[in-house]
Amino acid sequence: MDSQDRTRVQDTPRSATGREWEVFVREDADGPLKHVGSVTAGDADGAHDRASDLFGWAARDVWLCPADETRRYTAHTLGEPADAGGESA
Repeated sequence: MDSQDRTRVQDTPRSATGREWEVFVREDADGPLKHVGSVTAGDADGAHDRASDLFGWAARDVWLCPADETRRYTAHTLGEPADAGGESA
């Protein structure tokens, strides 16, 4: 897919309290990092604790990134099914 087909997803706070953190995990030493979700916490240590409770039970590594430092680009309208337009995922 050509990068010109993607538009930036606007950043809007998802929480009135705390900072949003994107969570990535690696299940084994040779595996890729996978985005598994996000958590809300006041700092990185709190985010690590929350992410470990929710996602870290099967993970070798847990990586965190402040959501407000993450930029998302997509070719789909949010809420649109992934296979819209006849394409399969």
